Amino acid sequence: MKAIHGGVTAPIGFRANGLFCGIKKSKRRDLALIVSERPCHAAGVFTTNKVQASCVVINKEHLRDHRAQAIIANSGNANCMTGRGGFENSRAMAAVISRALKIRKKDVLVASTGVIGKPLPIKKIIAAAPELVRGLSRKGSELAAAGILTTDRVNKEAALEFMIGKRRVRIGAIAKGAGMIHPQMATMLCFASTDAAITPAALRDALARAAGKTFNTITIDGDMSTNDMALVLASGMAQNKRIVEGTKDFRIFSRALETVFLTLAKQMIRDAEGATKFVEVCVRHAQTKEDALAVARSIACSSLFKCALFGSDPNWGRIAAAAGYADAHMDPRRMQIYLGRELVLRRGGRVKKKAVILNRIFAQKNIRITVDLGLGKYAATAYTCDFSTNYVRINSAYRT
Repeated sequence: MKAIHGGVTAPIGFRANGLFCGIKKSKRRDLALIVSERPCHAAGVFTTNKVQASCVVINKEHLRDHRAQAIIANSGNANCMTGRGGFENSRAMAAVISRALKIRKKDVLVASTGVIGKPLPIKKIIAAAPELVRGLSRKGSELAAAGILTTDRVNKEAALEFMIGKRRVRIGAIAKGAGMIHPQMATMLCFASTDAAITPAALRDALARAAGKTFNTITIDGDMSTNDMALVLASGMAQNKRIVEGTKDFRIFSRALETVFLTLAKQMIRDAEGATKFVEVCVRHAQTKEDALAVARSIACSSLFKCALFGSDPNWGRIAAAAGYADAHMDPRRMQIYLGRELVLRRGGRVKKKAVILNRIFAQKNIRITVDLGLGKYAATAYTCDFSTNYVRINSAYRT
């Protein structure tokens, strides 16, 4: 496997574009389109929030036949909690692209991101659709990636090339996410493409596995959005032997998709609203895999721990407390905690360390926390960042 350039248009047969249509006051790009030359097998995973935007509901309907050919997304407006009109506008987005591309309306997936509760300026999107389609390009991934950003500071793209049998296969993706991110499903927007030939069932399985091991292991602020989704289109244009579940080829494809997603997940944490530090929380020797992930998530989500990170305060007691209230098997007498490589809590009691050493660790931009539960053989990692005063500033004036 090797990382390549091209993002979501790296695989054969995909084009993309992004432009400003008038939604954002900043006049940054706010509309994106990804199109395959041919109908694709398609799959999606969606937010588990009980309040779901119209695009989430409609995409679930459109994916019942497990196929799609295009994805249109807007930023700057979530089109959520906007009543019947919101659903009509999401369907209008799909309809205008289906007419322009001469494809089925059901083959167009729709996404929105931004402020909740504001009517979507659908006329601006419809007016921009012809230009959006005309500008589709094999080099358009960067423009599409820019078109889905909200509070993000940078584009998020990734692509990978690998072999399935004797055929060269590619996976590419773009994503957005810098705030309102918590590990429950996808917790952001991600649009992925591949030229692999793969069965619909295998594609759905690979997507669920990859999202579970990557997007579901990150948290920025503990808030889950109403519009979260990860979508993947598979064109089959690499002409490899069709991938089915339970095979070596499936394992290779799944590992590649997971690698692309993990790259994007880490990009989100590094670009998190107001963040100054990237943090890995590694839990090992848990009794079950679920326990390991539960403890890692609990620590990564702790507001007190994240505040300590911002203040470079190596308060390992907050780590121990967050591990203790996780829904997992726990024996505090067997637990050990490391800050970087420094052991600060051993089985049976604390370890005396010079404060200057621990302070230096927490002052770093990249920090690794390891919690050894001493109960079993399972491990998991979660990714998070610190809470800064700048995070509060950003989210106290999000709508202005």
